[in-house]
Amino acid sequence: MISSDLTRDIKVSIKTAMGQLNYVLEQVDDEQQAENILLQFKAVRAILDKATFELLDDVYRKAMAEKISAAHQNCHGNCGDEDNIERLRRLFPEFSLEDVPQKLKEAEEVEIRLKKYLSEKNLDTPHS
Repeated sequence: MISSDLTRDIKVSIKTAMGQLNYVLEQVDDEQQAENILLQFKAVRAILDKATFELLDDVYRKAMAEKISAAHQNCHGNCGDEDNIERLRRLFPEFSLEDVPQKLKEAEEVEIRLKKYLSEKNLDTPHS
């Protein structure tokens, strides 16, 4: 879930980028503005990159940390995914933000297998 603060920040970023792109649209026919248009494109890219990274960090990275923590707490050395859980736990601080969505999918797959294992053994399901 996206926090209300992040939602507000993303909306501001999008509106700012749209304003800059509208300026570019108005100036694109003027050959004298080529350098300024290039600067506006760079500024828009920077705004969108920042918003993207904030979203990845706030939403995906937190979800990833929660899943790894829950799996680590609930796999007591015999769930079949010990190596995957330990690998995700150790590497988590080093994941680039671009890699987090894929690693989150891996953590979700581990969580599903862990829940199945615990259910088959009549043990409690993982804490989220």
